[in-house]
Amino acid sequence: MTLANFAAPVRTQQLHETLRDNAGRPVPATCVYRTDDIAGTVRACFARGEAVLMVGSLTSATGNFELEIWRPHPAVAGCAVVGIQPLSLAVDASGDVLPTQPALHGDPDDVLRSDRIALHLHREGTDRHTIQAGAGVTLAQINRALREFFAADEYFDYCVPVDLTTIDSAQVGAVYATGAQGPSRFRISDVARRVTLCNDEALTRLGDAASIAAHEGLWGMTGAVVDLELRVYRRPKHRFGFFIPLVRSATGNWIDQVAAVLALLRDATTLTLQDGALSSGWANGVIDGAEVVARETLELVANTKLPAGPNRQVAQRVLALMQAREKSGGYRSQSDFGVYLTGNARFSELDGFLDDADSPLARLLEYAEHSERFLHADGMTTVIDDMRGLEDMRLLREAFADIARQYAKHREPGQGKPFSESTDINCSIDPQAAAAMSVDQLREQFRWILQPYYAYEMRIRDLAEVARAHGASVTLCRYGHLNPRSTNLHTRVTVHAPEGSIAAPVLVQVVQRARDNLLAVLKDLSERHAAIRAEGGEKGKMTADAWHLMTAAQRDEAVALLAAADPRWQAHLKGHWARAVQAARKL
Repeated sequence: MTLANFAAPVRTQQLHETLRDNAGRPVPATCVYRTDDIAGTVRACFARGEAVLMVGSLTSATGNFELEIWRPHPAVAGCAVVGIQPLSLAVDASGDVLPTQPALHGDPDDVLRSDRIALHLHREGTDRHTIQAGAGVTLAQINRALREFFAADEYFDYCVPVDLTTIDSAQVGAVYATGAQGPSRFRISDVARRVTLCNDEALTRLGDAASIAAHEGLWGMTGAVVDLELRVYRRPKHRFGFFIPLVRSATGNWIDQVAAVLALLRDATTLTLQDGALSSGWANGVIDGAEVVARETLELVANTKLPAGPNRQVAQRVLALMQAREKSGGYRSQSDFGVYLTGNARFSELDGFLDDADSPLARLLEYAEHSERFLHADGMTTVIDDMRGLEDMRLLREAFADIARQYAKHREPGQGKPFSESTDINCSIDPQAAAAMSVDQLREQFRWILQPYYAYEMRIRDLAEVARAHGASVTLCRYGHLNPRSTNLHTRVTVHAPEGSIAAPVLVQVVQRARDNLLAVLKDLSERHAAIRAEGGEKGKMTADAWHLMTAAQRDEAVALLAAADPRWQAHLKGHWARAVQAARKL
């Protein structure tokens, strides 16, 4: 295969390598083209009769591809399958955007190459700006460019409020294609003004909210994302992070405390996008992330034999905070679970939060002092406008998933092949219904969502005791976000057993059944409670879990779009989705 047939794209590299997902499984592509001319490369591939698989900077959709690397899906049988990866925007050693600066007077009707950005000022009215980005640009690069351009503003930070732990590496086209999103739970479709897709010979501009949302999360199987025009929002200037260690409740679990924290934070976590601003029910700021910090996951990062870099030291510092004792009133307890809050505020100092009775920190401290003791006040820590400290915690949160996955593949001499799987289910509370609830009612809603996770955790802990007697280990890691807009608590379970252990298959079956039960309970919860909705996780609409959790109308819409698209985009379509699309094409 050569590049001679390409219509002279600006930059295209051909990579002869086996592409693999995060679990090490091969992805079905005979070679990969890395290019900044996505449309031109697609046309050249289609002209040669090849099927196309779009890939981003990371292939994290573990297990969601066909495994027979040299045997394409039946929909494209007889075609070679090639991967196309967008080239990204270059940055300098400090991470700043290089001279491919935002074009302040660029033509928004131009189609951008994958490594370009263009800022369109007052595009939708006064102070209603948009930024156009090629599919290969990262959200970190987009927000860095906005920060540089609007640096003189003393009161506001300007951003595209789609948050990801992998914000430095995840390409914006892939974020849209997979439907991924982070703690703030705003999807690309929430902030997109327009998305350009390459179907084959033609380019399609999606400009209405319904069509942008419909194509999101379909893994590029209806066409490659070429560029996106995203709305820019202002938010309070000062970035902050609070780490809050929690103690166990009287019943010995963590869900009562977490549910209380989430309910108390309702005003600050009720986020709205309006008139070019990101705001909340708290007048002086917003909380855009409330994330899990669990002791056993910190210990894995702090003590692992795997490479952990500076994350090891950060994990050790956080563990030390969790080991602090709350001594006032003679109350003593060690924390096994914490919540890390991030957001933006008008305050640049801690005193501002303490003086504002409505600030989330003041509310939590007041509640802990007068109602019930669930916070380790002595172990709390705050970081405000300290980019190094904030970045350390972001990288640690990203390391939770990375090291848990690495640990799931690592085995010591004498061990058999490990087994590992993770939950990835979003549960959300309808914001209109939540607004009408009291704090106690909202706390109960969160408790309903968290209780199935706690039951799953207890079952795994019981299994770990049984496994120990057979020389096996069952490891539990928890990470993910708790709010705002939805809860996605990842619980990764890994089984390591001696080579040839007769107990290993039984342990694996128990883990799988426990996970299936968790999925069934959360689905039943959403069906019985109108205010609660459960849906697939952060890898779009195409996973097996998403299929089971979607409504019939949602599945039908996705199947119709996939069936109408060229099969050569769908080399990795499988399972329920493949069967439904094939049936729709026969109608």
